Amino acid sequence: MFADACQKVMKFTHPVAISTRTYDGTLRTDIGAMIVINSDGWAMTAGHVFDSFMKFREDTKKMQEIDSLNASKMQHPNAPSTPVRMEKDYLTNHSFWWGWDGVRLNNVMVNRQIDVAIGKLEPFDPSWVTEYPTFADPRHMRIGTSVCRGGFPFINIKPEFLEQQKAFRIPKINAEQYFYPIDGIYTHTENKGKSHDGSCDLRYIETSSIGLKGQSGGPIFDAKGHIYGMQTFTDHRNTGFHPSVELDGHKMIENQIMNIGVGVHVATLMELMDKRNVRYSMEGDESGFRIIE
Repeated sequence: MFADACQKVMKFTHPVAISTRTYDGTLRTDIGAMIVINSDGWAMTAGHVFDSFMKFREDTKKMQEIDSLNASKMQHPNAPSTPVRMEKDYLTNHSFWWGWDGVRLNNVMVNRQIDVAIGKLEPFDPSWVTEYPTFADPRHMRIGTSVCRGGFPFINIKPEFLEQQKAFRIPKINAEQYFYPIDGIYTHTENKGKSHDGSCDLRYIETSSIGLKGQSGGPIFDAKGHIYGMQTFTDHRNTGFHPSVELDGHKMIENQIMNIGVGVHVATLMELMDKRNVRYSMEGDESGFRIIE
């Protein structure tokens, strides 16, 4: 059902790699996804993709303060001899990889409440993306529609840190090879009112299938490849069932939960793109899509 749609979506869905190094030398690379919106290089991803970067900025300030405090202690003979120690999980280095080498995401708007980030890939060559997304008309979306989500889970990357260049090196990520879809149905629309800044409505789409780590920022789409939303997190709902099980002779009560995928609704995505004057294609009644300037 989704084979043709996946072929379309794979062309504009690309991986995002977030590499970090902590004070104790631990290296880590996490993977997310982004949707390239148009040939100008505008792209969107989940807002929480930037959480580690915000922590890096905060930790940098803390480490500078600690260095300054320890330096001032050395100038006072009666000061305690034990210096203030750095926390081992402070982030000392941070790097994004935006789908292509040498590309940055500039002019970024991150709305953490909605969990969306929109920015412009620079430099960007329009030939890198051979097909751009068409966003679904919210008026045509119906509960029970079969949908799919895509992204880049199950990628295990062991980064290297080049001390001399103060840079990370990671293996090449082949987007088409690692793209991973999961299907389900559109089950519910959640409207949580207006955002704090008043920029848009807090609307979310829920699905019967979960979102996997590595799919955050990736598209939720129908069988035509039209975007219904952008994956942000997986919620865990209590079903109200409490069966008893026996393990090693001990009886236990289990709380059964249902895992559901949650993404930012396409109507909210369009509101945010309109606020930034980002052009995009939307499904239309007659021609199949219309361009929003």
